Amino acid sequence: MTQDVLIADGPAQPSPAAIETFWQRACDQNAALGSDYQVRSIGIDAETTEQIFAYIKTQEKVATFSLPWVIDANGFPYAEAGTPIVLCDYQGVPRLVVRLTEIRETTFGAIGQAETRLDGPPVQDPDVWLPLHRSYWNGLLKNYGRECTDDMPVLIEPFEYIGEFT
Repeated sequence: MTQDVLIADGPAQPSPAAIETFWQRACDQNAALGSDYQVRSIGIDAETTEQIFAYIKTQEKVATFSLPWVIDANGFPYAEAGTPIVLCDYQGVPRLVVRLTEIRETTFGAIGQAETRLDGPPVQDPDVWLPLHRSYWNGLLKNYGRECTDDMPVLIEPFEYIGEFT
C-alpha cells in the first residue's frame, strides 16, 4: 500500500522587482549570463527547497523537469539549451542560477532510472520519484483542469550550476 505524499499549496510567487535586482547582481558578477533568462520555483516546502539547492550546488541534482501543458496554458516561452534559469526558494526569493544544457521530451510513463538519476539523491529511485511527482503535478495541474497521466509530456532539462547570487 502506497501512502499519499502531502504536498503544500506551492512556493510563493517571486516579485518581479526582486527578480530584476537579483538578475542584475548575477550579471554584474558573471557577464557571460546574457540578457535572456527564465524563472522557476522548486520544492514542495521550505526545507525541501533548501535540500534541493544543496544538491544543485554539489551537482548531485543536475536537471529540472517542466510540463508543456503548463507552459502552453500560460503562454510561457519554451526554454532552449543555453537558457539561464533563476531558481527561487519557497518564499519566492531568487537564489541560484543554472544554465540548461539540453532539452529532451518524453512522457511521464516513460520516465525511468535514466531520467530520475538526474534529480536529487532522495528521489533518484523511480519508485520514489514517480509517485512524488505524480502527486505534486496533480496538485499543480488541478488549476488547469488536467491530471498527471502516463502519456503527459514532460521536458527533461539537464543543467549546469552557475552560482548563488544572494
